[in-house]
Amino acid sequence: MKDVNLKGELIENRIVVWDLEESKSLFVNGYYGKPIGITKPKPDEINVPLILDLIEGYYLLEKSKLKIYQGKKKVIPNEMLEIW
Repeated sequence: MKDVNLKGELIENRIVVWDLEESKSLFVNGYYGKPIGITKPKPDEINVPLILDLIEGYYLLEKSKLKIYQGKKKVIPNEMLEIW
C-alpha cells in the first residue's frame, strides 16, 4: 500500500474510515479493519465504512498511511498511546 494519508475518525476506542473508497483501499491493500455489517467480507463487497482497532490505527498513523481526527482536532501518535 502506497502512502496515501487516508482519514479516520477516532470515536471512543475505535477509528472509523467513513469514505467508502478509502475503506475499500485499506481493506483490499492490507486487510485492515472490519467493514460495518459484513461478517466475512470479500474485497469487492466493501461498500461500507471501515472500523479499525486502535492498534491498527496507530500502526497506520505511524506509517503515514492514515490521518486520525477526533472531531476537527488531528490526533498524534502520543495521544493514541494514551488512549490505548
